[in-house]
Amino acid sequence: MQIHGTRLIAAASLAALFAASPALAQKSKDTLRLAINDPFSTVDSYHFPQDEVGMIVRSIYGNLLVFDENNGKFLPELAKSWKRISQTSIEFELRDDIKFHTGNPFTSEDVKHTIDYLRDPKVRIRFKGRYMRVKNVETFGPHKLRINFKKPSSTDLSSIAYRFKIYDSKVHKSLKDKAAYGRVSASTTGVYKVNSVSPDGRFVLERFEPAIGKWPHRRAPIKHIIGVPMPDRQSQLAGLFTGGLEMLRNVTADAARDLKGRPGIVVTPSASKNIMYLTLDAAGRSKNKKLKDPRVRRAMLMAIDRRAIVKRLVAGGEKAEIPNTICFQKTVACPKNLDSNVISYDPVGAKKLMAEAGLAGGFDLLLNVFAPIKQIAEAISGDLRKIGIRTKIQPLPLMLYVKKRGRGEFTAFTGYYPTSAQPDLDNLMNFFFGANRDYYKDPIIHAAAKAGSTEFNLAKRTQGYVPALNQVNKMAYILPISELPIVFAHTKDVYIKKNTHSAGEIRISDFFWK
Repeated sequence: MQIHGTRLIAAASLAALFAASPALAQKSKDTLRLAINDPFSTVDSYHFPQDEVGMIVRSIYGNLLVFDENNGKFLPELAKSWKRISQTSIEFELRDDIKFHTGNPFTSEDVKHTIDYLRDPKVRIRFKGRYMRVKNVETFGPHKLRINFKKPSSTDLSSIAYRFKIYDSKVHKSLKDKAAYGRVSASTTGVYKVNSVSPDGRFVLERFEPAIGKWPHRRAPIKHIIGVPMPDRQSQLAGLFTGGLEMLRNVTADAARDLKGRPGIVVTPSASKNIMYLTLDAAGRSKNKKLKDPRVRRAMLMAIDRRAIVKRLVAGGEKAEIPNTICFQKTVACPKNLDSNVISYDPVGAKKLMAEAGLAGGFDLLLNVFAPIKQIAEAISGDLRKIGIRTKIQPLPLMLYVKKRGRGEFTAFTGYYPTSAQPDLDNLMNFFFGANRDYYKDPIIHAAAKAGSTEFNLAKRTQGYVPALNQVNKMAYILPISELPIVFAHTKDVYIKKNTHSAGEIRISDFFWK
């Protein structure tokens, strides 16, 4: 507790920095200032698919349709209707009353241009494969089109709802550097428009009045949202205490405990469906081949006390779902009837397995971790040391860990993935076992993933994934640690509502004044 108090004192000492400057905005000016933990210089999830960017993007860009996760059905947005022509073709009738923030009318050409751009072999973006599944886009006038896929895909509508955010084609075509769209000319159809994005990551959003009321699931209760780049947590606290900020996102467990009960400050934990995980190199891609032995992998996972880690280190841990496999209860097609291979905490049994594997004396291990959850990796390291595994932690920023993972350099890695970006098990199967992310090379998993990707009957698809997820547990490939809730700290004048159609995500459109 003394440490916590010291943090608050340090933050209070920084408060003078904010107090010396006039407040830029407040409730009376209908402007909310939000601290940004990992600054970004573009509001475009194609070119910068980062967690905080997604929170912004999904209130700015428009999709042909959206998925109501609470009721399990698709809702129209830029499209007013759609019908399946075949297993590889979907036809859309578009709304004729939508305009981009520039005033340009929304037409089928904007959809075609966006998808053609994403499919262009010369355009380099992460998760390129998501868009290469499209064969072509046919237009039949300004408000009718057909999207044709190369192969049948059971999640084609889901991908369109979550992944395809439409550019203003007239603006996008005019740019010499097309990747700069979200930085200099982010014209969209959403209820918020981008007024500015600075190189250091500061952005200013404004409610787009012509879009208000066009969709029941879209709202913009606060007129202006300003993102303030501020990676330093102490500076964030100082800003919150002195009126320089109205909201912090993703506060740490220590900060959440410190702030609870502080006058004028409210701590609001929320679901996120970000899945934290530990992956192990079962295929022997890295230099350390010891994890090819399933006994060693199972011993490692048995040694980790997930519930203690969540209770001690996960902010909002009381709301965190601790799954038995690599998907959550509300993930579409996530089966509930898994067998008894679910791995439980058993340090005594872990030591026995280590001895059986001839490693009673332990071994050295490099554990890479996505930098924002370094504390989780440190706790995992502490548990592993108890069974003789001498673990060194190496925190990595996003782009570096993506490169190292793709090159096969990870022996063990701790990260998290925002499943709410497309809450379907097909998406998670691709994330863990697709392309250069596959550290397992398991034919049972690949067969289930392939079959599931073309099974349009949801019940059959769900059941078809059971062998794959049982194999993940049986072979101790991945430990799903827990959900990583998003915890907001904000002034008492702010409150947060549940999102209108996402079961696991809070967006800027969910912030309200009291």
